[in-house]
Amino acid sequence: MRQPRPRSSTPSAKRPTSASPRTTGSPASSRRRTGHGYGPDVLRLRSLLAIVLLAWAPLMAGCGGGGDGAADPRSPGTATGDFAGTIRLGAALSETGKYSVEGKDSRQGYDTWLRWVNDIHGGISVGDERYRAEIVYYDDESDADTAGNLTQRLIDDDRVDFLLGPYSSGLTTGTSAIAEANNVLMVEGNGTSDTMFERGFQNLFLVATIASDYTRSGVEALAARGARTAVIAHEDTSFATAVAQGAVRHLEATGIEVLAVETYPKDIQDTSAIMTKFRDLDPDLFVGGGHYNDAVLFVNSAKELGFEPDGMLITVGPSNPKLVAELGDDVDGVLGPTQWEPSMEYAGPYFGSAADYAGYYESLWGEPPVYQAASATAAALALHLAIEAAGSTDTAAVRAALRQLSADTFYGPISFDDRGVNVSKPMGMVQVLDGEIVVVAPDAAATAELRYPLGDGSGGAGSGGRSSGLGQLPQAIVNGIALGGMYAVLVLGFSVIWGVMGVINIAHGEFVMVGAYLAWLGNDVWGIDPFVSVPVVFVVMMAFGYGVQRLLVDRVIDRPHLVSLLVMFGLAIILQNVLKLIFSADFRRSSTALDGSWRITDSLTVPVTKFWILVVALGVLGGLSLFLSRSRLGKGIRAAAQNREAARIVGIDVSKVYLIVFALCIGITGAAGALVSPVLAVQPFQGPPLTLKAFAITAMAGLGSVRGALGGAMVLGLIEAGLAIYVAGVGTNLAVVASFVILVAALVLRPQGLFGGLRPVDATAA
Repeated sequence: MRQPRPRSSTPSAKRPTSASPRTTGSPASSRRRTGHGYGPDVLRLRSLLAIVLLAWAPLMAGCGGGGDGAADPRSPGTATGDFAGTIRLGAALSETGKYSVEGKDSRQGYDTWLRWVNDIHGGISVGDERYRAEIVYYDDESDADTAGNLTQRLIDDDRVDFLLGPYSSGLTTGTSAIAEANNVLMVEGNGTSDTMFERGFQNLFLVATIASDYTRSGVEALAARGARTAVIAHEDTSFATAVAQGAVRHLEATGIEVLAVETYPKDIQDTSAIMTKFRDLDPDLFVGGGHYNDAVLFVNSAKELGFEPDGMLITVGPSNPKLVAELGDDVDGVLGPTQWEPSMEYAGPYFGSAADYAGYYESLWGEPPVYQAASATAAALALHLAIEAAGSTDTAAVRAALRQLSADTFYGPISFDDRGVNVSKPMGMVQVLDGEIVVVAPDAAATAELRYPLGDGSGGAGSGGRSSGLGQLPQAIVNGIALGGMYAVLVLGFSVIWGVMGVINIAHGEFVMVGAYLAWLGNDVWGIDPFVSVPVVFVVMMAFGYGVQRLLVDRVIDRPHLVSLLVMFGLAIILQNVLKLIFSADFRRSSTALDGSWRITDSLTVPVTKFWILVVALGVLGGLSLFLSRSRLGKGIRAAAQNREAARIVGIDVSKVYLIVFALCIGITGAAGALVSPVLAVQPFQGPPLTLKAFAITAMAGLGSVRGALGGAMVLGLIEAGLAIYVAGVGTNLAVVASFVILVAALVLRPQGLFGGLRPVDATAA
C-alpha cells in the first residue's frame, strides 16, 4: 500500500499563490467585512495605497520579488505535534476571475478543515499513527484550461496524495477527467453538474446535492402556494444548464407551465433584453441559473424594467450575505437554493452542529460561512473520514471506504451512490426577508414561512404576456440606445488613442476598472455619488495617463507596433494584479441616487442610470468633437494622426500632441469607468471583455472618429438588443457574436470604417 510521506525535519516552504503552490494563509490575516465593503478606516488606508501603487505601476513592470522560503508560523497546518508524516492534498481554486468570490469561500472552507484537523483533531489517523494534513493551492484564474494544467502539475510535480475539487462544474469537469486518468481521488462539494456523473468515473465524489435538484424544494413549495407559470434564464455552461433542465422537470411535474427558457453567455454584462422579453410574458415565477454576478444583474435589470413576478428564484447569490449588503431592499423576497445554512438542524461528531461549525468558521475568518465554504469543508472531511476508515492512503482502499461511508455531519448526512453522488442530503431553500437570509424549505429545515406572492400578488398574472412582436419594439429601441450610450463612452478613449497615435491600448479595460474603483472608493468611504465624482476621476486619471505616456508609451511610440502592443499588454497584467492586491477579487458596484426607472407605459420603461450615462456620454462626445474640429490644438492632433512627419515639418510638436492625447483619453476612459460603476461589475479582471468590445467597435466604425464611436456603439447596441429580444432561446448568445460579424464585414468592405476614421485600420501596420 502507498504510505503517507514521512515527517520532514524542516518545515514546508511557504509558496506564492499564482506562480507556484503554497501552503495555506492565516485566518488572522483575513479581512473583516462591515456592510457591503471594508470598514472606513481600512478603506482610507487602502485608498492611499491604491493611489501610490497605481502611480508607480508602470515602474513595476520589470520588478520582481521573492521570499526567504521560511514557513509562515501562523499558517493552518503548521501546528505543533509529533506527526508521523504528511498527507498532502492539492486544489486548483479561483482566486482571480469570474469565480473569485466563490473560490475564496471554497478555499476558506478547505482551510477551516485543515486548521481543525491539525490543531484540534490531532491530525489524520492512519493505523496507529497520526499524520499532518497539508493542502497545496494554485490559482486557476477561473479558466478551465488553466485548472486542468495545474491539476496535472499537482499530480506530477507536487505529488499530492489526493485532490480537492475547484469551484464550479465547468472547472471540475476537466480537472476530474485528469484525476481519473491518473487514478487520483478527487472529493469536491462545488461542482454539481449532472453530466459529470454520467461518465462512469470511479475517482470523483460529490458531497453536495446534484445540480438538477437545486430548485426542487423551492419549486414544490411555490407550486403549493399557487404559482402556475414560470420563465427561466441560465448561463450557457454545464452547471447552470443542469440546474435549468432540472428546474424545467420540477416545474412541469408540479403543474407549472414554462413560458420561455433563455440562455446567455459567460461574463454577460447586461440582461435587460432577457428581462424585457420575460416582463412581457408576465409569469408568476422567474428562475435564474448562473453565478453571483448574474444574480446582481437579474435583480437590477428587473428593477429597471419594472419586471415584477410574484417570485424570483436565483441559483447562486441569495444565500450570500454580500448580495443582501450590495442590493439592500431590492433583493428582499428573492429565493435561492442552498446546500447548507447555519440554522439547519444538522450535527455530527466532527465540528458539532451546523451552528457550531459556523461559529468556528467565523472565529477564523471574521465573516459567517456561506454554503460554498461549508461544502468545501465537508468534502475535505469526507476524504479525511475515508482515509481513517481505510487505515491507508492507497487509492483503491480509500475509494472503497468512500463508497461505504455513512456519516452524520454538520453539513448533513453523507453517503455516496455508485456515481459518487451524495444521495442522503436534501437541498434547502432560503429567502431574503427584511434583510435577513432565512431557510423556508423544506419544511423540516425551515426557520421561517415562505413569503409568496411578493408585493400585492399582481406582479405576474400568468396570462401569457402583455405584448409581443412589434409591441416590444419601443423597449428594444430604448434598451439598444441605452446600451449604445454605455458603449460609446467606454470606447471613445480607445478609439482616439488608436486613431491618433497608432497605439492599440490593450490595457483600455483596466483603465476603465481603475476609474470605476476610484468612483467606488469615493462612494463607499465618503458617500459621493459616482456621477458627482466623474470630474475628480477624470483629473486623477489624466495625471495617471500623463505618467504612463511619459514613462512607457513615449519610449516605444516610434518602434514597431508589436512592441507598443506588448507593452500595453504587460501594463494590463500589472494593473489587474495591483487592483486585486488592493481591493481583492470581490465584485463591487457603486450606488447612485440616479437609479430605478421611469415607466412610460405598461410595456415601456426607461432605466434612469443608463439614461444619465447616455446624457453624459453625448456631452463628452460633443465636447471632444468641438475640441478636435475647432481648436488649434485639435487641428494639430488631427494633422498628427493623418501624417506624423508632415505635421513635424510644419512645426507641430508631435510628442506634445501625443502626450496630451494619451492623458486626455485616459482621463475620459477613467471617467467612463466612474459612470458605469453603478451598472457594471467592478472587479480587477473585468477589463479584457471591455477591451475586446472597444476594439471591435473602433475597427468597425473608424479609428479616432468621435462620430464613429457614437455611431458604431449605437449600431451595435441596437443590434444586440434586437437579437436578444426577438431571437428565442439563444438571442443573447448571438448578440455577443454580432459585433465581430460586423467587424469582419467592415474590414473587408470598408477598411476606413463605416463612419470614416482618421486613418484606415491597416495604416498602423506600416
